[in-house]
Amino acid sequence: MKRLPFDKSSLPLVGILAVVVSVIVGMALTLASDPVSSAVKNDRIISLLVVLEEGGEPVATELFLYYPLTGKAAVLDIPGNTGLILKSVNKVDRIDSVYQKGRPQTYLREIRALLQTEIPLWLVFDENGLKKTADLLGGVEMFIPSAVDQSGPPRILLPQGTTLLDGDKLLQFASYVPQDEDDASAAARRQRLFQGFLRAIARQSDWLTRPDVFPTWSSSIKSNLGSEGLLHFVRGLAGLDIDHFLMQRVTGTKRVVDRQTLLFPHYDGDLVRDIVKQTLNALTTTGTGSTDVHTVEILNGTTVKGLAGRAAEILGSFGYDVVSVGNADRTDYGNTRIVSRSSNPEVAKSLGGVIRCANIGPDDGSLGSSDAEFTIVLGADFNGRYVLGH
Repeated sequence: MKRLPFDKSSLPLVGILAVVVSVIVGMALTLASDPVSSAVKNDRIISLLVVLEEGGEPVATELFLYYPLTGKAAVLDIPGNTGLILKSVNKVDRIDSVYQKGRPQTYLREIRALLQTEIPLWLVFDENGLKKTADLLGGVEMFIPSAVDQSGPPRILLPQGTTLLDGDKLLQFASYVPQDEDDASAAARRQRLFQGFLRAIARQSDWLTRPDVFPTWSSSIKSNLGSEGLLHFVRGLAGLDIDHFLMQRVTGTKRVVDRQTLLFPHYDGDLVRDIVKQTLNALTTTGTGSTDVHTVEILNGTTVKGLAGRAAEILGSFGYDVVSVGNADRTDYGNTRIVSRSSNPEVAKSLGGVIRCANIGPDDGSLGSSDAEFTIVLGADFNGRYVLGH
């Protein structure tokens, strides 16, 4: 067989091509093993499920959504007693019944199915991981509304006000459950813990990622981020806009199933799925204010009892601060209206989108005075979830 001629002058070009290919392959492998860098490079929101374990059981589950390009973030509280038809076991049960200590994969699949959104990343803190993180950070600042003194074992003593909690005290804060605590208060308590914890990590990200500190910390937690991904995630939190941190929660109706009280999400989960969709859109919106907490007053302008309360629960789920619920000046309003005292029309439009209300106008003084940014007057066209015909 005749041999083809070989041009030795092409060797340098071949060498350069080999180097370029190896660099590209190396970058691809790095991005594949580092989902945080990949999300940033591809302009995506980081979706991370954070679980706090106690005794191998999840006592707090928060979906953390973070958009590094804007620094905006949101967190969705998912109660352990959320009731679903669990696909992994083919029965109705509380969602945390499928959780396995340090192995949240099945649990995560059920949460994905509920929210119908991709959640590729997870992070688990057990008691030791929470305590060690707090101590490495020099404590976590928390606001405690009233002093706590619960008999043990263990006895829990927490001071009132804003205080710096070390690892042991933070673990106490995470463990205690006030008597007669309602669902909204329980979610708010869990989210205060998460927000304070995250704020401390964000403020001291440089310290936590030091070569002599990071291995000690990362070995105390479990995650599928990988070492590089976790490192880049913590560094990326330095840009977190903690003042525009949107807190939301799963809400629903309680029913007793097999002698346990389950919280079945409103509208078969459609409400919480809407929350996630709107949140993802809000996080990628440029400018400020899209994740601010806005105050709302709700007035029932119909004869339907409890309508304002139902609307308040929906808006509270979306992260709005419902400061007042009451009756309107009359009960024969046909059309729902939103009175806006905000200078930002996009914020008013976003509120209207939650209940599909396009009837938005400025305050003309006809409803009296209010300190809330928005007043919603519910009319006969509001069915408890949406304004019909829009």
